Amino acid sequence: MQPSHKFLALNDICFSYYEWGEPDRPTIFLIHATGMNARIWDKTIAAFGDGFHVIALDQRGHGLSRSDDYLLDWRIMGNDATAFIRALDLKDMIGVGHSMGGHVLTQAALDQPDRFKRLILIDPVIFSPERYKIRTEFEEGHPKDNPIARRRNHFQDWEAMREIFSKKQPYSEWDPDVLTNYCLYGVRENTEDRSVSLACAPDVEASVYMGHHSINPLDQLHEIKQPVTVLRARGRDPEAKHKIDFSASPTWDQLANQFPQGKDVWLKHLTHFIPMQDPALTAKYILEQDVRSVK
Repeated sequence: MQPSHKFLALNDICFSYYEWGEPDRPTIFLIHATGMNARIWDKTIAAFGDGFHVIALDQRGHGLSRSDDYLLDWRIMGNDATAFIRALDLKDMIGVGHSMGGHVLTQAALDQPDRFKRLILIDPVIFSPERYKIRTEFEEGHPKDNPIARRRNHFQDWEAMREIFSKKQPYSEWDPDVLTNYCLYGVRENTEDRSVSLACAPDVEASVYMGHHSINPLDQLHEIKQPVTVLRARGRDPEAKHKIDFSASPTWDQLANQFPQGKDVWLKHLTHFIPMQDPALTAKYILEQDVRSVK
């Protein structure tokens, strides 16, 4: 089923989002990771089958939610998600957030706990207490000077982008259909020559990574009474202390224990890009189906 593509003017921008199914069905609300877009969830959603109402949001500065503002304070995205949920009057929903989206979803659940049935946090960027006390050179300075701001940002078209990325990690480990949607829905067309650039500009993406210390939710997590499943990917190589490794899990291994009804699931065979690598397994955890046969 193809989704309906809709826009909602909210806060200071126009948000793009996609909707599958009828509103009278159980709602699943999906928030993507830094640099991604709402359509990376398509294959996960396809694995849900019929019977659900699904909404996937393009976060500010991502996909077609156009904004070139820096996102050094993650409260901005948290406030966006809270306002979006309120504007659509979403209730009794399953909330799903990946990476930075998991942190954003947690903020929204703290602001409006009664609107959620349960949460699935997929390798969320929520650190240990010790990590929140540390600031590295990567998190200092101006976003334009950050290493992420130097990533390639110009391609002949989205197909050329897909061809290039399919040969590079971590993209080479992704499900091919997810990679296609990452490229197809994650670019802006340049009118002068029909080439494309990343919808989430590299310096904007850098600002998000630089802001991951901006709000520490750990002391409030006990307020979320609903069941919370935390999916964690493989950890960092202890020998690579100063190397930036976006494929390793950023999640505190004791995070699930901070929720009254938290459950920890360690998927050590997968990288941080769990929904991109294995959409079917991701869907099974979201729906709380038997996952023994697919591990």
